[in-house]
Amino acid sequence: MAYAGLTSHHVNYLIWRYLQESGHGEAAIMLQRAWNPDPQNLPFAPYIKTHALITLVQKGLQYYDLENSLDQACRPAGNLKTEEPIPSFFGPKAMQPHAPPEDGTSAAPPTDADKAPSQPSPATHKPTLEGMTNGHATDGPIQPAPAKARKPEISENGEIPAHPDETPMEIDHHEVAKERTPAPAASPSPSEAVLDADGDIGMHGPSVQEPVTPNYTLTTGQSIGIQIAPAKAADLTPDTTLIDVASEGHVTKTLWRPNDPTTLVAAGEGFSGLWRFSGHPSSTAPKHDSLVESKGSRTCVTALDWNAAGTLLAVATYSDMVGSIVMYNPQGSAIDLLPDVPRMVTEIRWAPRGLQMAVVASDGEHSEVALWDQGVRPDDFLPSQAVKGPVYDVCWSGDDEVYASGDGAVYQFQTNTNIQLSKTFNSENREVPWIFAKATYITGSPVVVAASTQTPAIWVPTHDFGLPAAHHGDITSIQLRPQSQPNSTHKNTLLTLATSSIDETVKIWEIDIESKRISCVHRLYLGPSCPALSSAFSPDGYAVAAATHDKLFIWNAERGGTPMATWDVSNGDSKGDNKQDISMNADEPESSSFDRALSWDSDGKKLALGFGKRMAIVNLQR
Repeated sequence: MAYAGLTSHHVNYLIWRYLQESGHGEAAIMLQRAWNPDPQNLPFAPYIKTHALITLVQKGLQYYDLENSLDQACRPAGNLKTEEPIPSFFGPKAMQPHAPPEDGTSAAPPTDADKAPSQPSPATHKPTLEGMTNGHATDGPIQPAPAKARKPEISENGEIPAHPDETPMEIDHHEVAKERTPAPAASPSPSEAVLDADGDIGMHGPSVQEPVTPNYTLTTGQSIGIQIAPAKAADLTPDTTLIDVASEGHVTKTLWRPNDPTTLVAAGEGFSGLWRFSGHPSSTAPKHDSLVESKGSRTCVTALDWNAAGTLLAVATYSDMVGSIVMYNPQGSAIDLLPDVPRMVTEIRWAPRGLQMAVVASDGEHSEVALWDQGVRPDDFLPSQAVKGPVYDVCWSGDDEVYASGDGAVYQFQTNTNIQLSKTFNSENREVPWIFAKATYITGSPVVVAASTQTPAIWVPTHDFGLPAAHHGDITSIQLRPQSQPNSTHKNTLLTLATSSIDETVKIWEIDIESKRISCVHRLYLGPSCPALSSAFSPDGYAVAAATHDKLFIWNAERGGTPMATWDVSNGDSKGDNKQDISMNADEPESSSFDRALSWDSDGKKLALGFGKRMAIVNLQR
């Protein structure tokens, strides 16, 4: 009787485990991304034993043979054809090119090995398991001869025939080399067969022990027997759409709407707008709605961010010495205007959940960090916290902690109905500007990673350790690799960080919070005269992308090495209206040459890259 609760999740999990146990880590990751980000958190996962899929398949074949044996045995004596073999699950023997002839003769001329008296004839003996073939008794236990390495045979039509004794995994001790049609009378007695816990004929003999728990590929980040990477990186030019974004200025920010791979917001110093795509990017121009357009005025877009649910877009502008924040809905309509701020709003960050937002306003010498709760919608900002000097970056750790990075320090704030400065982490050099800051939770405690462009250094202020010289040039971006939901039974103290630098490299670091060590896992080289101006992990952590002046590189984050895909802005085969001139503008401001706004969509299949006055939508088929 079939298990009443069997679902596609059970089947997919068994296949996923099989791929990992056989060493096909790349294929396992592909299935994981398309099906479930964290299969190990499925409720039934802890109860699945090793080689479960192989065990079920073998047991099913046993039942299949048993069913056919009983069906043949129950036929009337007059209708029973003794010469008619029981059909194999995988088709007649004619479909098995290496099955020996029934008369025991060899179809090919015998070799010296065949003539040796120590080698049994394939027609006389065939390997079985403890004297049983698919659950049926044989004359006695026969140990299979050790297999010799041989080159694959090629048939006349150029195909490699399937060998029934070859499998992707080393499971020769679980199954026989080829099937044999047993007579009904040869069925084993209960005293002869080895029964499992269900009372069924088991696949293992009494001496076979339970295999040890495997070291899962995706849990540890290592893989054996992984498929070989392609020799040449895929060219993404044919699947790239180019869009003219700005008539003046250049693109400084791109950000996809959360949980919506069809809506993108982009902004520059004097503009911002929404672009909505109709499914797969094509030559058809996306629908565009302008949010802010200066048109010669002194209005500057200084910050923007989507809330976690993707229902609100906050856009900050600065004009006439006053900072403003406007709320937009996903259709691009303004729905709320927040109170003015007497400074430039340099950063806005929504909380991971809810409608609270951290707002940073600065004039270069003094900064204020404030909390805005859109759910309450007060008439004015709540009392803010003053910070001496500039605040370069701000991030959330959980729902009630905000961290801000400044000169020689990282500040910790507690949030509830208002915001309070709770702790200041000072670096050894009080003059180092910590330009970037990212935060997460590890084993129930917050972890903050900061980076400076001046030294260039990596610092973990919450645990008081760092790396003074991570690169040989200025750091241009940092990002923590997205983590799957943590397993409650597994204590993980490791973080993965990607840093890009003008030294033409992207480095992937492993940060061990417990031992306070930072080690470089991959050093990804972009090429000569190709500074890495920005980098970003895909939402599932599978890939890491980096952009230089005129190229985009995408690597497998786990494997590193050579890029798996690239895109060149100077290639004229991309889609869009401006195929003849898509190189960098000759009159492009020098400052914009270091602005490469890069972001992934929520599915991890498209990237938005801003360069100059244009934007490229790069479609990554994976």
